[in-house]
Amino acid sequence: MASRRLSLVALQLTLLLGLWFICLAWGAGGALAKPGDGVSGAKQRPVEVALAPLLAQGGGVTVTSPPVGLSIEYPVMAADLGAGTCPPPGLPAELLRLGSPPLELAGASQDLTAPSGALSGQPSSWETATLYSLPAAFWTQLHCLLSVARDPLTVGLNMRSGNLGWATQIAAGAQSAATNGLTFSLGNEPDLYGLPNYSSLDKPLPGAEGAEASLYLQLAAYLRPAVGAAPIIGPELSRADWRAQLPRVISQLHPQTVGVHLYPLTTCRTPSEVTLGGLLSSPAADAPARLAWVVADARAAGLPAIISEANSASCGGRAGVSDSPAAAVWAVRFVLSALKTGFGEVRFHFSGNPYDPFIVSGGQVLARPLESALVALNQWLPVGASLRTVPGIRELVASVVRQPSGTGLLILDNERARARPVVLHTSRGVRGQLLTATRAAPQDESLTPAHGRIRLTLAANSVLALSLAQ
Repeated sequence: MASRRLSLVALQLTLLLGLWFICLAWGAGGALAKPGDGVSGAKQRPVEVALAPLLAQGGGVTVTSPPVGLSIEYPVMAADLGAGTCPPPGLPAELLRLGSPPLELAGASQDLTAPSGALSGQPSSWETATLYSLPAAFWTQLHCLLSVARDPLTVGLNMRSGNLGWATQIAAGAQSAATNGLTFSLGNEPDLYGLPNYSSLDKPLPGAEGAEASLYLQLAAYLRPAVGAAPIIGPELSRADWRAQLPRVISQLHPQTVGVHLYPLTTCRTPSEVTLGGLLSSPAADAPARLAWVVADARAAGLPAIISEANSASCGGRAGVSDSPAAAVWAVRFVLSALKTGFGEVRFHFSGNPYDPFIVSGGQVLARPLESALVALNQWLPVGASLRTVPGIRELVASVVRQPSGTGLLILDNERARARPVVLHTSRGVRGQLLTATRAAPQDESLTPAHGRIRLTLAANSVLALSLAQ
């Protein structure tokens, strides 16, 4: 009887020890292993990463401005400002959460917008309107917002109307609203205006790029007195049609920043082609690399280049894709590609559609998954940080960030449709932040090594940022 009791006690101790080891393994990284991945770490050779030596490395491109900014249609901004003297408190709080990024009033509405009182009536929808008139309190409300949020402001002027008086009024309103720097944009995507009347959004005429660029420069020179000596961003091209014209446009426009627009996908004609798989594909992630020629032309003129308007898919994106967690994973990849290509910044667009990073409803800010990526990027990549690609980490895209504080950050991106086992060699604890294509909010992880190793499984289509615990 005594021996049976001893056997039962031994069995209980064995079960308890087994359970303890399982919990220990989970605390050392198992929280990153997502049930249902269908991949066993035992069947795959893990990716081995010596963490401390990588985090100590510097070099690469330098972050010269907040890597993520915002581009907002005029009517969307007016609606978000609300009906009060100042906007609802959630809006400045959200901009502060994002790190007070550059804020640009632009998009299709830029070339529809007239100053307050310029039009006799208001259309029911700005997207189908010929012109849109700003509310009377717009600039006062915007000043109240920027007094708290402190975002640098870029204001787009209506070039299609070609009204110098309107441009002068809008520029004066912008100057009254700005609190932390002001830049102007002359016209939105002039390479899509089309000739001969320069007033439609039809496809440009074949071989007309030189004439189109010349007309744009004439109109820009006409509107330039409205902004005085204020800095200019431009020419805000949307495609490569003007590639041969860009050096001439830069030399005659005299911008302080070269800005272009880029959407890797489009819903303008075939929304069904915008899929989660397409958004998570390498071409969508690496789209900025295709515009390396813009960076080269800007540098030849001694100027910085930015992607001044971008999002997952043009014409507003697609519900279920642009507002899904996959959009956050795509955004991290897209911005890292842009920075490594030489662009200083990416401004994500708002138009009241599914791709908006957040919406303001009833005075409340409702964040979408894309917003979490924008917050993370501006935290991971502060001004003064360096960024470089780490070669040789098998089946993962790896980037090292060296922050001005001296903190090192390793960003591991699993672009594959299968999970990957990873072994981190470290004697210190590790902090991680994980974004996946299936979870709306990022996960914060605290990982503890066992015998100098942390074993984890990086989910398919996920991005993990790692730093050593302080």
